[in-house]
Amino acid sequence: MSDQGNFSIQGYNLVTLLKRLEAATSRLEDVTIFQESKSAAAVVDATAATTSVEPTAPKSTMAPSSAIAAAPRIASPEVPKSIKEFDNFIKEKIDPYVQLSQEIDGPLGEQAELFKEAIDRERRVLLAASKSKKLNAEDGKFQELVIKPINELIMKIISIKDGNRNSEKFNYLNAVSEGVAVLGWIVVNTPVSYVPEFKDSAQFWTNRILKAVKGSEDEKVGTEWVKTFLSIFDALKDYVKEFHSTGITWGGSQDFEDAIKTGDEEARNGGSGGSTSSVPPPPPPPPPADLFADEVAAAKNGSSNGGGANKVAVKSGGMGAVFEELNQGEKITSGLRKVDKSEMTHKNPELRRKSGPMPPKKPKKFSSSGNSTSTSGNDAGANAGAGASSSDKPVQKPSQFELVDNKWMIVRLTKDILPKYGFTDGILKIEGSMDQSIYMGDCDGVIVQITGKVNAISMNKCHKSGLVIDRAISSVDVTQCERCEVQIVTNVPVLSVDQSESVDVYLSKESMDGIYLYSSGCTALNVNIPRGSQDEEDFELEETAIPEQFVTTFSSGCAKTEAVLRG
Repeated sequence: MSDQGNFSIQGYNLVTLLKRLEAATSRLEDVTIFQESKSAAAVVDATAATTSVEPTAPKSTMAPSSAIAAAPRIASPEVPKSIKEFDNFIKEKIDPYVQLSQEIDGPLGEQAELFKEAIDRERRVLLAASKSKKLNAEDGKFQELVIKPINELIMKIISIKDGNRNSEKFNYLNAVSEGVAVLGWIVVNTPVSYVPEFKDSAQFWTNRILKAVKGSEDEKVGTEWVKTFLSIFDALKDYVKEFHSTGITWGGSQDFEDAIKTGDEEARNGGSGGSTSSVPPPPPPPPPADLFADEVAAAKNGSSNGGGANKVAVKSGGMGAVFEELNQGEKITSGLRKVDKSEMTHKNPELRRKSGPMPPKKPKKFSSSGNSTSTSGNDAGANAGAGASSSDKPVQKPSQFELVDNKWMIVRLTKDILPKYGFTDGILKIEGSMDQSIYMGDCDGVIVQITGKVNAISMNKCHKSGLVIDRAISSVDVTQCERCEVQIVTNVPVLSVDQSESVDVYLSKESMDGIYLYSSGCTALNVNIPRGSQDEEDFELEETAIPEQFVTTFSSGCAKTEAVLRG
């Protein structure tokens, strides 16, 4: 009986010890967490003190510089090859562009610095993606962590251009604003074909720069800047083609949000967001502060000055002050000041104007869909940078009329712009050759007359425009046009009209022999055919409607489709 009693007593003591051990462990964990927070504050204070106060330690205790250099470094994780190549791209292309821009003009230098900041941001995104599981571009986290920061930098770059319209370097600023939307390659599925489009947009303004500086003192600097800036697009295309031909390359098992935040934290602390560095590691932090230092000091003051002084000491700082504030209850809001109606911005629009523009709306065009972004990425940057007053109004791209290689580009022309190119009679005339083709797109109220024999002609998304053709070797394509006219003077083998509305085609007697007209998805497509001799005074054109409706019948297992003719 005595043995059982001793066993019970010993068991009871063991349970009690375990409970006390768990309570002590919980307490130690709380102490550790608080000490870490105190240590972080002490590191900041120590860093500030070392920058303003000379060290007073004797020389014998200071380690020599050679010892510091030879101190063991913390091994950094292996940087992927794609990131190393991107670092080389920044060093060889971005850095010279920034330096040259700063030498030429102040606002241009500001644009270049923001451009480099966006490139650095993309580097951190690519590094985080190489460590993380794939995240869809439509995901809210991707929009918040990738698209939003880059888009804000695009806005700032374009706003610099808008704020310096009277600058002598306005062509430079325009070139950067047109090309900056190339940063959107990071959210598209076909970045290899996306990058060159914005090089072409920027090249419109760089050609103006070359023309303006020719024969002047700035010719050497301007030519070098244009060469450096355009080389960014070529190098970026080569890099994307090698490492990210179908979008961002993902790898690893980390969470993307954690990985990108780690890179941002390293960048804020002066690191490169994952790249190797030769700088030795910082010295260890000072020892943690005593958890109960404030309470011990308060107790000492209370014992010497009386009980009332103890409360004052507790309120002066430490954990006691925190709990003292929390225990006030409703009195905690007694120190807040009531806002007068005259100070409320939602009731006084003038206060909102004084405090600066409202943050711009999120651009609708800057999305992750491959092809749609490639055609409207520049609009996304323009919309974002126009500010609060014009963020929802897309900025028009410049018009274009030039011979690029063997292709005439007639883009975004209107009747009012024609005198700018020397056509005062309202008709744009082109003398073509057999090795040249014609592209006419996004034109409004423009008549284009093509003489001579050309290879091929395309008319796309035009409105109230006309096309007069002499000869074509292959075909004439009319796509997504509205209220347009096409006149064939001599001969065209194939005329194709797709997804268009109210298109009138005029044929001559010579052009009627051997022409094939293909139509699909069209409304109100009419062909005017000559009746009688064109040399006679009673020459007339007879309008023939192309069928839009078809009927299909089935018989003996076969389908037969016929056009429905009305009239």
